[in-house]
Amino acid sequence: MNDKPKKQIKNYVRFSGAAVQMGVIIAGAAFLGVWLDEKYNPGGSMYTLICTLAGVVAAMYLIIREVINMSKEKEDE
Repeated sequence: MNDKPKKQIKNYVRFSGAAVQMGVIIAGAAFLGVWLDEKYNPGGSMYTLICTLAGVVAAMYLIIREVINMSKEKEDE
């Protein structure tokens, strides 16, 4: 009965960490793309776009996987 607030806090912390992880992945991918553009494609932004999009896809995959794991945990209760 008193576990509900603890579970809500646990979920809040879990998704806050996931949001930070998502931001780091996307930012890292974008910086990689900028670096690749400067090195191999001066004046262009193709690598930046590709890497940023790949970072968004990877981050969304991690979030979806986390939600699925959380729903499985909830079913096991």
